[in-house]
Amino acid sequence: MKNETLTNIGKRLTAARKAKGYTQEQVANLTGLSTKMLSAAENGHKAMRPENIIKICECLSVSTDYLLCGESAKLSVLAEYGEIQRLSPKQKEALSKIIEDFLSAFEK
Repeated sequence: MKNETLTNIGKRLTAARKAKGYTQEQVANLTGLSTKMLSAAENGHKAMRPENIIKICECLSVSTDYLLCGESAKLSVLAEYGEIQRLSPKQKEALSKIIEDFLSAFEK
């Protein structure tokens, strides 16, 4: 039986990787991790070490909050404001992705 938390993290990891247009091999090369480890994480078979989570998040330009919990830290702060509190989890995830993409366009 799969761990639901690991499965959800794996889904977000896969989505973030594909959103950047990367293959597992490309992420492995950029992070120094193995494709076997990435595949196991994406499939929800294995938990990642904290230092590997950080490497992956930096590579994919996503927050650890998003990868682990499905919500951006920035969005959590914004959630204190009116309309955002009434959004569904799916709408919050979409908004979080929009914010992350917008901010990453201005990095470096």
